[in-house]
Amino acid sequence: MSDRQVQWTISDIVVASVLFLIAITGGSFIISVLLAQVAPRVGSIFVFVIGYVVLFFLIWYLAITKRGADWPALGFRPFDLLRGLGLVIIWFFLVRIIIFLYVLFIERIGVKPPDDITRRLPEIFGTDILGILLAVIVVAVVAPFIEELFFRGFIYPVFRQRWGVTIAIIANGLLFALFHFNLLVFVPIAVIGFALAYLFEQTNSLGPPTMLHALNNFISVFLVYYSRVFAL
Repeated sequence: MSDRQVQWTISDIVVASVLFLIAITGGSFIISVLLAQVAPRVGSIFVFVIGYVVLFFLIWYLAITKRGADWPALGFRPFDLLRGLGLVIIWFFLVRIIIFLYVLFIERIGVKPPDDITRRLPEIFGTDILGILLAVIVVAVVAPFIEELFFRGFIYPVFRQRWGVTIAIIANGLLFALFHFNLLVFVPIAVIGFALAYLFEQTNSLGPPTMLHALNNFISVFLVYYSRVFAL
């Protein structure tokens, strides 16, 4: 079996996705019932953390334990650091340019540019030093690692094995956008998803797409907090 072939299947992806959604829904319910009035920030962060922890263990169980795969099969492979960094920088600017042109286009036709969840980070995490630090850790470190493991390491190889590279990249990017549960920013997130999947295909490693994902999220966190807190 080549390093591009995997043992898990579409059914494993469905199981992981459904259980992940149940965990997120359950976490949101706990917040609304138990923690919203007492500790809203703790409750909001809890949803992020429990979702990512559940997702990590689902991937570990379905791919490693159930199917007998190893971690390299999930994308934990070495890569050329200099080439990887170069690709990350190139794709970061390409993605930003494409999204910028998209925003200009929708403004031109009279549509208000969409907001994404990063605009709500100061309300979710707070505006003090602890809140900013937590936002960076969760959004720019934990989220890129777990999401790349799920979408590129776990889902993309199955799509590629089943439909080929082109369809796999497109389907992976669209699914990535759908899982952010905000149709207003579907196109920008899908663009990022396409770039991340293509970068994974280019390097055969989770390293470069995780770095690109982390860089993109970190810049978003920085800009939001700068405009909402530091620029006041």
